[in-house]
Amino acid sequence: MRSPRARRGGFGKSWQAERNWYLVHEKGGLRPKEPARLEVALGFPNRYPVGMSNLGFQAVYGLLNSLEGVRCERFFLWETGVSRTLESGRSLAQFSMVAFTVPFELDYLNFLEILHRARIPALASQRKKGHPLICVGGPCAFLNPEPLAPFVDFFVVGEGESILPSLLEIFQFAGSKKEILEASVRVPGIYAPCFYQVSYLPDGRIEAIRHKPPAPDRVKRQWISDLNSCLTVSPIITPLSHFQDMCLVEAQRGCGHGCRFCAMGFIYRPVRHRSLDSLSLQIQEAKKRSQRVGLVGSAVSDLPHLEDLCLVVASHCDGLGISSLRADRLTPSLLKRLSRLGMRTITIAPEVGSERMRRVINKTVTQQDVLQTAAFAGEAGIRQLKLYFMMGLPEEREEDVVAIRTLVENIRQVPGLRKIAISVSAFVPKASTPFQWAQMMTEAELRRKMLLLAQGLRPLKGVTFAGESARRSLWQGVLAMGDRRVGQVLWHRQMEGLTWNRAWRKVGVERDFYVHRERSHREVLPWEIIDHGISKAKLWAEYMRAKSVAG
Repeated sequence: MRSPRARRGGFGKSWQAERNWYLVHEKGGLRPKEPARLEVALGFPNRYPVGMSNLGFQAVYGLLNSLEGVRCERFFLWETGVSRTLESGRSLAQFSMVAFTVPFELDYLNFLEILHRARIPALASQRKKGHPLICVGGPCAFLNPEPLAPFVDFFVVGEGESILPSLLEIFQFAGSKKEILEASVRVPGIYAPCFYQVSYLPDGRIEAIRHKPPAPDRVKRQWISDLNSCLTVSPIITPLSHFQDMCLVEAQRGCGHGCRFCAMGFIYRPVRHRSLDSLSLQIQEAKKRSQRVGLVGSAVSDLPHLEDLCLVVASHCDGLGISSLRADRLTPSLLKRLSRLGMRTITIAPEVGSERMRRVINKTVTQQDVLQTAAFAGEAGIRQLKLYFMMGLPEEREEDVVAIRTLVENIRQVPGLRKIAISVSAFVPKASTPFQWAQMMTEAELRRKMLLLAQGLRPLKGVTFAGESARRSLWQGVLAMGDRRVGQVLWHRQMEGLTWNRAWRKVGVERDFYVHRERSHREVLPWEIIDHGISKAKLWAEYMRAKSVAG
């Protein structure tokens, strides 16, 4: 039987129909407790199928409902235009805390839209007694929270398991908003923007970021040392998520390969793998909800016991999914096991096509690794290969784009493969990485290179191409690199209805200031308020190393 799918715009104006449609398809034993001392509305600033595909969001939902005295309900960007929770249908304004998991910068406007629909003032400075406190967690809170700083009472900087129990205990017993915020900033990993003042130089760069007691000068990211101490499995399964009835299981966190563009390889350090025994228990828990399991992690193929884990999955479940694999970690025996578990497509990320660019980005996967993986996949009965590439990286040349086409052409010659799906995204600088100082290519140049590659791949039979929008990528870059003034631009656009150009002029900055200039080593960066335990000097040295190996 084909899994049901939500039809965009198919609910008309009926909130009740939309709510019932999603609830009736959910499976899982987790249901919020009866009314508690602290009631939290937890949201994902995008549509239900996107949010329910995010294991981090689901894990926080399960964690909050496991805490004594806490009741948590979910909300999303509903198609019917309301801001209510799925479980009870109550307005977000009725909760004492409204929390968001925000993994993608491009959802910032959705964040503001949800607050607007709930009639909650977007600016933190305009919210009075009786309004809920607004909290944000997720990767965007780890990286650069500043564009959302004007709207958020506090950010959770780090992994929720290590922060939320202590934080929510304060919320259950503290009094006024001021008392709550003063107590919360004493919890490691809590960033409350109201305790920090940013000043700017005449040329638009940041002059200084000053803190007020009791807040610390920098907020240290928190993490748990032993993943085996917590269970991270989707508490709710639905055929309406992008994974369609697959139960997600976290396999590991962090990545030790050090690709210079990759935020996940830096903000989730150190690398931590779950033990085989721990994963076996999680697989058995997942079996209660679904016969299909998806392994989640930044570098799942680095698991030292991945082949043994495949045997565990085979003994309990009918299918396995893995988001992406490293070509230098795959063996014929592993791919055969994955094929027996129903995987007919594997995804790898060569990122670039030339050896020179591999040195620039510190990607140790070679062209031979990619070709060998393709050959192993074909022999194992895996018929489709998905390849992720990036364009517009620092030091990129025209021949590097052509090299992507050459690599794909060589892969196409591998026996057994029938389809090759190519996905190309534009490079977006990310905070706390060696490339945080780099500038982005112009929209015109990105479009030209995307077209060059698309035309080169078009004659290749069995190859499909999907390129990310250059304009969308540049907008993501503005949000990823922005400061509090970008948040003001968002507010004028979303709340006052100004055009983007008028909003930028009103704030007194330009979009290009954030994406089309290389930053200096001495410049104060908006996200320096977050301490990831990696020195600025070390990241700068890596950036200089990338330039030196470019040739």
